[in-house]
Amino acid sequence: MKTRPVITSFLFVAAALVTAGCSKDTIWEEATYGQEEPSYSYGELPAMVQPHTDRVDITLFKDLTHYIYLDGVLVKTLAKKKKVTLRALTPDTEYHLSITAFDGVKVLKRETTFTTPKSYATVIGWREMDLYGNNEEEISYVRQLPGGDFLDFTHRYYYYSDEDYRLRRTDADGRVKWRSNIAATEASVSEEGNVAAWSQTVYKVNPETGDVLYRYTPKQKEAFITAAYACKDGGMAIVGRGETPGTYYFARLDADGRLISEESSDLVDRLDIVHETADGQVVALGRKGDETLVAVTFDAQGKVVGTSSDQSEDRDFGYDLDFIQSVRDNLGNTYFLGHYEMYAGVYYPCSMIVKVDAQGQIEWIHTMHDKNTEYYPTHFYFIDDDKLCVLYTGDIGYYTRNSKTHVALMTTGNEWLQDVTFNDDYAALYAWPVNDAFTQFIFFDHYGRILYIDTEGE
Repeated sequence: MKTRPVITSFLFVAAALVTAGCSKDTIWEEATYGQEEPSYSYGELPAMVQPHTDRVDITLFKDLTHYIYLDGVLVKTLAKKKKVTLRALTPDTEYHLSITAFDGVKVLKRETTFTTPKSYATVIGWREMDLYGNNEEEISYVRQLPGGDFLDFTHRYYYYSDEDYRLRRTDADGRVKWRSNIAATEASVSEEGNVAAWSQTVYKVNPETGDVLYRYTPKQKEAFITAAYACKDGGMAIVGRGETPGTYYFARLDADGRLISEESSDLVDRLDIVHETADGQVVALGRKGDETLVAVTFDAQGKVVGTSSDQSEDRDFGYDLDFIQSVRDNLGNTYFLGHYEMYAGVYYPCSMIVKVDAQGQIEWIHTMHDKNTEYYPTHFYFIDDDKLCVLYTGDIGYYTRNSKTHVALMTTGNEWLQDVTFNDDYAALYAWPVNDAFTQFIFFDHYGRILYIDTEGE
């Protein structure tokens, strides 16, 4: 680190809270440098600050003129609420950020000291996994079962029909417990360990043996399934796109796989993911138009009992919206991980996390984005009751595919705590901590390897 360190304990290496210098001519060319920061009696200014290795992202929430100071130097003036990025920061360096605004009555201020992360995760060991012995499979995704075993899908290289996918369960050492050749391309694991797998038929899978307990194919022949969830009552909730353009598909099954309800509606254009709530209802996320995200809550009989929406002009859900995972915390809030296209002069992929509270209302949306990088999410999980670990990748340029794997730590209150970038491209898919200190991780990559990652050493 470029300034004196103060080490704290939790995950990774925390920031030291000391002011350091920076290069004035590389932050914002149009800024007026050297202006001294004024001294006032301040109120609190709402703003979100997200440090990265070589930049800091700032989200402003008020339609006021904001003055942004970095290490006491004015670097940017903004006349309205928006997201802004300060670039060309030095990795592993401490900065003091101050933002002021005047609301017509009093001066508001937001101050924080942050340290830009460094790329310091390293591979401390790896081994091949026992795939099928023909070197033709690669891992599509991994889910962890209660107790520590893993559920993963593999598929043959260059053969992406449903019949070429394999579902299997392995222990923490990669030993295969069972394999299944069901024609499914995706799966979800509930908090109780129930497994749902699907392509255009949905399967309830016995997690102990891999046997299919029951299966269901939509009665709407042109409906398209996007997700399914195995509920506590033994039944399933299924979502997707309806037969008629601009409608969603929803079905609810009982514990024997019998249909309770099946419907379509133009309430949303489609539903992309579903998760059971703590009280036995289910909440699903989907889109209405190209800019609006909608959460729909269904009761155990499949009746809509609530909705919540969030709209933003910089989204383009019509081009690309996909959710890949969901988890629920101990307070009944549900979190969804996905990606979509954002517009900032050009369209570029970005990752997002959506929190839906226990009442089915969208509480916040966190976006990982940068118009020079394509961000794709891969996995997230709880490491504490109020903290999420998020794994995502950033591809710098479509043709170069210079991919970097990130492990980030955030709170359930949408505070970004740390973001670690690996020294190399491991094509990592999923990760879980090895110990309670969260300094080492087990990673699964595309190539049938388990990687052991140390986030403490160079």
